[in-house]
Amino acid sequence: MNSNNRPSLPKFINALNDSELCDREKSAAGREVLKRFIDYQFHQYDEGAPVADLIKERATFVDQLLKKIWHSFICNENAVLVAVGGYGRGELHPYSDIDLLILCEDPNRNQTPISNFITFLWDIGFDVGHSILSIEECVEEGSQDVTVATNLLEARWITGDYSRFQALQGIWRREDFWDNKDFFQAKYEEQLARHKRFNDTIYQLEPNIKESPGGLRDIQMIYWVAKRKFRAKSINELVQRNFLTTEEYLEIEAANKYLNRVRFALQRLKKRREDRLLFEHQQSISESFGYVDSPDKMAVEQFMSGYYRNVQNVVKLNEILLQHFREEFFEEHLPVMKPINSRFCLINNYLDIVHPQVFSDNPTAILEVFIVLESLPEVQGLRSNAIRSIRDHLHLINDEFRRDPINKALFMEIFRQPKGINAAVKRMHGYGILSAYLPVFKKISGLMQFNIFHAYTVDDHTILVIRNLRRFFVDDFSYEFPTAHQIAKTICRPELLFLAGMFHDIAKGRKGDHEILGAADALEFAQNHNLSEKDANLISWLVRYHLEFSHVAQKKDLSDPKVINKFAELMQDQEHLDYLYLLTVADVCATSNEVWNDWKNSLFLELYNETSNRLAQQSDAPKSKAKKALVTQEKAKEMLTKKSLGAEKYQKLWDSLSESEFFSRQSAADVARITEKLYSLDKNATHIFVRSQSARGASELMIYMPDRDFLFAYIANALDHLGLDVMEAQIFSTSDSMTLVLMYFLDREAHQRIDSRTEETVCDTIRDQLNHDDLLPVMGSARLTRRMRCFETPTEILFNHLNEKRSELIINTKDVPGLLSRIGQALMKCNIRLHDAKIMTVGEKAEDVFIISDTDELAIDDPELKQRLTHTLAESIEN
Repeated sequence: MNSNNRPSLPKFINALNDSELCDREKSAAGREVLKRFIDYQFHQYDEGAPVADLIKERATFVDQLLKKIWHSFICNENAVLVAVGGYGRGELHPYSDIDLLILCEDPNRNQTPISNFITFLWDIGFDVGHSILSIEECVEEGSQDVTVATNLLEARWITGDYSRFQALQGIWRREDFWDNKDFFQAKYEEQLARHKRFNDTIYQLEPNIKESPGGLRDIQMIYWVAKRKFRAKSINELVQRNFLTTEEYLEIEAANKYLNRVRFALQRLKKRREDRLLFEHQQSISESFGYVDSPDKMAVEQFMSGYYRNVQNVVKLNEILLQHFREEFFEEHLPVMKPINSRFCLINNYLDIVHPQVFSDNPTAILEVFIVLESLPEVQGLRSNAIRSIRDHLHLINDEFRRDPINKALFMEIFRQPKGINAAVKRMHGYGILSAYLPVFKKISGLMQFNIFHAYTVDDHTILVIRNLRRFFVDDFSYEFPTAHQIAKTICRPELLFLAGMFHDIAKGRKGDHEILGAADALEFAQNHNLSEKDANLISWLVRYHLEFSHVAQKKDLSDPKVINKFAELMQDQEHLDYLYLLTVADVCATSNEVWNDWKNSLFLELYNETSNRLAQQSDAPKSKAKKALVTQEKAKEMLTKKSLGAEKYQKLWDSLSESEFFSRQSAADVARITEKLYSLDKNATHIFVRSQSARGASELMIYMPDRDFLFAYIANALDHLGLDVMEAQIFSTSDSMTLVLMYFLDREAHQRIDSRTEETVCDTIRDQLNHDDLLPVMGSARLTRRMRCFETPTEILFNHLNEKRSELIINTKDVPGLLSRIGQALMKCNIRLHDAKIMTVGEKAEDVFIISDTDELAIDDPELKQRLTHTLAESIEN
């Protein structure tokens, strides 16, 4: 847009005359001027004006406005008004706060006019951060706090005694005020702490444009250090000082403009200060940026992929430049150089190339560098010179490079080293080598999946999977996953596991099942890299079935021998089971920090142990539910006998449960424990027991009471009102008109077992609900989280015929508030009995499985009943 078409700034400034500036009662005029200017800037933005110009223009506008207001309130010629922070840099977004420093040697004398000045700024709509200090106080506070010092570094004169402002700038020449080395180290540690708050990854579901790794703060970090070191007024000056190449400057400037554009658009959207790129914001901004849904990618996913590419560039350049500064500040004397070979050397424990032509003369060295890093644990990293050279020579990784047998062997060796694999893979990804060497990996770089379940982009998730797998093998991390650590110690070829981790999601974003397409990619890679047929098939098999373990563990009846038999057939042998278990745990834990819990751990271990026993072909391994029930009874009887509890005392209880699946569904230890609890109870009463801690990784609810239909609806409703989520439900009817309910549940917010102090509350709430025929109202949509409201998940209802007495009901839908209570009430309306439930939540989606029958204990085969149940369920869930 032609700047000549814009209204001049004085037109806005002069709208506020001096008499109004002196009269706080007329501050509405000031608010109107600010509002008009913001509206004007938003109009300019909508017409295509560059955001870089707009945020500078706003800073200039605020400068002129503040000067006019300052001179209306402040008569002291010695006082100085100084802009600091982002405002000091001359950049202001529409709703950014303005940080001010008022230099004044006698604050008490000027307290009233300064207070009136600040109050007026608040009254007309500015969000003001301010401090009133003398120069010596600036020195004192700045010396103690690097954040204060950074604000002073960005100080910019607005109005007042300029000589005093020059004296303020002079504090950076004092020997006792933050020398280059101390300032760099403090800011570097500040950045590390900030990155840690965001899990050291740029790939956040809802990133913070300023604070997340790769955000605007990382660009400002470079500027701060450059300004302290060189008195630089912009990052561009680093090019002139050979600290930054022209290409790198253009990259970082493009990322800076892009991030500021997103930030401006975000404030334009929200009409307030906002730096978090939340789900609902991502969708709106992607549309405003012109993205549209395509058959392969949603508009929001295209937009976020662009965002991640830009912040990835910032992270890379931030690393290079900070490493360069470190070398400049900390290598005051001649560097200590230690040769490694004809291509590499160590300089002060950082790896470097011996001459600029290393990679052009020998492209293989691009991979060799990571073997060297893995073999020398004392090395702290790469020097900036080596990182730059790698980036500059990525074009050498072409088809000829990939076909070279030496390069193939080196790539495999990186995954075979005893140490440093995780760091090597992370660096290879960060420097662009993985995407260059594996074109299929490039397709998932920055690929976002717009859902709650996956907290990271596909490439970052993949790197985390490899990291998790590597930790299974390290003794120092054995406490995290003891079983996985023990299994990992038996793995003969860990590199096969790491490669399976690298390929498990390689086909995400393509048309078709990603596990099938990825298995083909993995097989092709393995064959091209001269792996044996057995190893190649194992990697491909792991990729093909990497979802199966989790699916069976969370959705199938693990007490059913048929389920275990079928899964054991798929596993083939113990080796396949071991590899798949490790890959699955690593994969699930790399989706987000909230996915893994004790309940899931118990399910995975149960499936692993049951399958392992079946593969071992133990002589007492039952091949049917009936045989398993008999074996369980015999073992439970032995346990009860040891406790001096004879069979004559509990035989009636066992006889009443013999026609149910109770004995085939429980372990012998649980049968013994439940028998002790129930055998002597009054059958005319309702008995409710809650165990906050159970071996299954969830809290346990047990109810024994006279027969009553639709118990699930009542119990699920009560638990929902308590903020508890059911993980599994088992309901057994006895031959003497009693019902036994076993449920396992977790706290909805913490995804953990409840505290023991809550047990009595749970019992009382359920008892109160069971004493009333009317159900408590289902929790309303007010509890639907902000994130959940961003997703449209259609409800899918499926039926499977299991046998004459049971049907399987599968419900895939949005995890709406009170979902199980809604489902329970729908089953109740249609006179459907629930016998078993497996509850699985994947981000915003619920994938639940229910075993049901009609009230005559028969499978649901009537088409009209199925149709009525489907309609009732959908109506209950979606309303």
